[in-house]
Amino acid sequence: MSNDDVSAPDEGRGGHPNDETDATFIIVGVGASAGGIEALAHLVGRLTLDHLALVVIQHLAPSHESFLAPLLARNSSIRVQTAEDGMRVEPNGIYVIPPNVNLAILSGVLHLMPPTPRPGPALSVDFFFRSLAEDQGSRAVGVVLSGTGTDGTLGLKAIKQAGGITFAQDPNTAKYDGMPRHALASGCVDFCLAPDAIAGELMSIGHHPYWHERAVPRPKTEFEGVSKLILLMRSMFGNDLTYYKPSTIERRIERRLALHKFERLEDYVKLAQSNPDEVRALYKDILISVTSFFRDTEAYEALRTRIFPRMLENKGPGSSIRIWVPASSTGEEAYSIAIALLEFLDDRAQEYRIQIFGTDVDENAISHARRGVYPENIVLDVTPEHLRRFFVKKDASYQISRRVRDMVVFSVQNITKDAPFSRLDLVSCRNLLIYLQPAMQKKVLRILHYSLNPNGFLLLGTSETVGDSPDLFSLVDRKNKLYAAKHVPTQTSADIGFGTGVRETALVAPTTANMRPILNIAALAERKILEVYGPPGVVINENLEILHFRGRTGPYFEPAAGAASLNILRLARPEIHADIRRTIHQSIKDDVRASAVCKMTENGSTRSFRIDVLPVTEPETKSNCMLVLFVELPELPGPAQVLTQAPSAVDESRLQDMERELLVAREYLQSTIEELESANEELKSSNEELQSSNEELQSTNEELETSKEELQSANEELTTVNDELQTRMLEQQLTNDDLHNVLNGVDTMLIITGIDLRIRRFTFAAEKHLNLLPGDIGRSISHLNPFVGGLRLEQLGADVIETLTPFTQEVQAPDQRWYSLRMTPYKTLEHSITGVVITLADIDVRRRAFQLGQDVAEYAGMFLDVIGHPLTIIDARKKIVWANRHFYPNFGVSPDGVIGKSFAELPSGPWKNPKLDEFVEATMVTGGSFHEIEISYAVEGETPTKSVRVSGSRMPPMGGNAGLLLLSFENATTERASSA
Repeated sequence: MSNDDVSAPDEGRGGHPNDETDATFIIVGVGASAGGIEALAHLVGRLTLDHLALVVIQHLAPSHESFLAPLLARNSSIRVQTAEDGMRVEPNGIYVIPPNVNLAILSGVLHLMPPTPRPGPALSVDFFFRSLAEDQGSRAVGVVLSGTGTDGTLGLKAIKQAGGITFAQDPNTAKYDGMPRHALASGCVDFCLAPDAIAGELMSIGHHPYWHERAVPRPKTEFEGVSKLILLMRSMFGNDLTYYKPSTIERRIERRLALHKFERLEDYVKLAQSNPDEVRALYKDILISVTSFFRDTEAYEALRTRIFPRMLENKGPGSSIRIWVPASSTGEEAYSIAIALLEFLDDRAQEYRIQIFGTDVDENAISHARRGVYPENIVLDVTPEHLRRFFVKKDASYQISRRVRDMVVFSVQNITKDAPFSRLDLVSCRNLLIYLQPAMQKKVLRILHYSLNPNGFLLLGTSETVGDSPDLFSLVDRKNKLYAAKHVPTQTSADIGFGTGVRETALVAPTTANMRPILNIAALAERKILEVYGPPGVVINENLEILHFRGRTGPYFEPAAGAASLNILRLARPEIHADIRRTIHQSIKDDVRASAVCKMTENGSTRSFRIDVLPVTEPETKSNCMLVLFVELPELPGPAQVLTQAPSAVDESRLQDMERELLVAREYLQSTIEELESANEELKSSNEELQSSNEELQSTNEELETSKEELQSANEELTTVNDELQTRMLEQQLTNDDLHNVLNGVDTMLIITGIDLRIRRFTFAAEKHLNLLPGDIGRSISHLNPFVGGLRLEQLGADVIETLTPFTQEVQAPDQRWYSLRMTPYKTLEHSITGVVITLADIDVRRRAFQLGQDVAEYAGMFLDVIGHPLTIIDARKKIVWANRHFYPNFGVSPDGVIGKSFAELPSGPWKNPKLDEFVEATMVTGGSFHEIEISYAVEGETPTKSVRVSGSRMPPMGGNAGLLLLSFENATTERASSA
């Protein structure tokens, strides 16, 4: 199962069921780019749009007026008009996008939107296709025609996810196949056809009941057909879809019926039973493998501001951060969470072990996620900053950077039956529950709660809630559907049913009757004291639900008639209802303790008590709770009896004794007060001294901390510099090794000098031919002047450095061999000149061959050019070095195409006959004496076969070359015709 949009548009019959016009026609979006006008002309030329409307999205030049509408009007009898802002789409119409805008649709009305400035090609096709899918739902149709790039692929995915039909032009018929080929590679295309065939298919499927009928109750036989299809998919893929919502499965089956033009489910079931590929296609449709990067940006912002800080409260450096993304599809959401977490941690990311798990039942989707390669269309969802930091541009796609990829692990897993991951800090299960029945939703929520740490968090889709499981999760952010796991008795895998089939008994919440905490003696004593002497009360949550009773609360509560509830306002007695509400509201508002004195009459007597509300925080989940206490107040004493009787006489001496004792007590009290004041002053003085010392110690501690941080920073900088130096040393060593192997492997003589024209390096060939030694490094290049025919290399090198102009000349060495001398400036990567590079290439063979050709041509031209039939001279390698003037017209060749060429390189002629090669080789060995051979050959473009008589003889040695052969060609065809 895979991520999807926040709603399930495919469950209805149309995008807007309240609009009566929706059932009358279908809106088809057509996207094209380069070469698209020709394809559009073929498409609209065949269409009759009584039940269709076309919206054409063609890539247009933003600063030029478009003539696309009148061009299409020439090929179609249907009205073609340029789209305008606020224009309603009507059947039997074609609407063309104007230049320099994006087109959107809402409730069947077109809206012109300013284009979003972004680098790269325009993505107007994806923009409209997504809007069309959201607006029309399963009634959307998308067509991608000729064009370059990847625009349209993400839009077709959105249309298919919504239950619509998708087309792509056959790449073999497209002038530019980039857009259709990329759409086909994504696997989201239902039909791949030529434009003419697309028009016919649109008119055919447009009349299918899938588009026009409202939902009606299915007969029992059709329910049996759906069950058979579910069994086929379970048998092939091992995934039981029984607990998927029936409306989702049925709508997807109806879509497949429309594609195959079936109206009866029985016919489609027969097709599926005989065609495994169709079962595979239906299964893929039901899984809905569609997602995108940073879907619902507000949810990711809530993760950064509210969830990630709370996740790290109890984590120190080296701790693990574990996140699970079930139903991750092709990985966009898992990578998005990884990027959001990296942005939040910034430089602290390396302090934690981050593991993000992405799972899905679709193996193809998981394979795609592991590759981490996405089309360039993701610029619609990913900001340029994210693209720069976390993606690598490759051709027409973006690849997740290695840093992000290493954080995420993808695997195939079925959350409903496979064992989940554990000890997780966050689970992002978005838009999966909406496709499951309530019983399976409960099971999945229990699995997710089991996977989370006691202080873990759950992120759901915007259309999902924890439903009937408020005992497992507390609400953190209602808008973004963020929940915190509650601390409840631990469930076992047997309670949840890992690895077992789905049974109703497995979906019932486990009982906790036998789970009671184990207390020690001290805890028992404290609880007993609280029961005897503490006031009664209750603990309530933010929803005013009672979580715990303490003491005898019966005098204050009286359950109200109706459905059972633990809400404190429904349990409180009517006479104190208003006081409780006011006191709780005050405590929540000010987050302080609030109190109220109440009176309650019972059995004719009035009791007074105080209501105390104290805010508390649950330590495990950090959720807010309140403690409500009921404190009994003592009764006030009645009025005292007034004494009217006069005091009796008191003995005078007794009175004096009492006065004396009172005086002594006063003196003692005064002395005690003075001693207390003195002690207080001493304590105050000591306290001031301690405070001063504490401030000094704190200041010293701060200085030490600062010094420690500075030392640590300096140490980190030194470590970084050391790492850089080590890397540079390794690179330098590798460069030296490469240079050493290059210098030893090059056959050309090469010498490198410094700016002072002294030898720095030379190749092995230079060492061999110039008799250089390692000790010659550092010597002036004038040492090489004798080898280059006396040229002054030091002067030439200085000129090269000064003028930055290379110097080239052919020189003859003392051994009479010819070399090509070339001197070029030595230029560094910073474009500074630090020396000269000297190369000496051996050209002796070429120079002598050139001289030989000149000699042969001069010699032969003196005696042989007057002979009236073709003659040629070849060397030992069968290369032609001379031919007389009759040779060229006889065989239809030119001197430029003959001299220096071998027989194999010449066009058709007698030299293509293998007998000529045998004759030449034999003549080279024997010397010839004008041996003759007659051979036949065919001339290209001429039907008759020609014959020629060839004779040859080896020539006397010339210039030290004894491998020259003279060949004579005489036309035997003409002679044979004359004799006849």
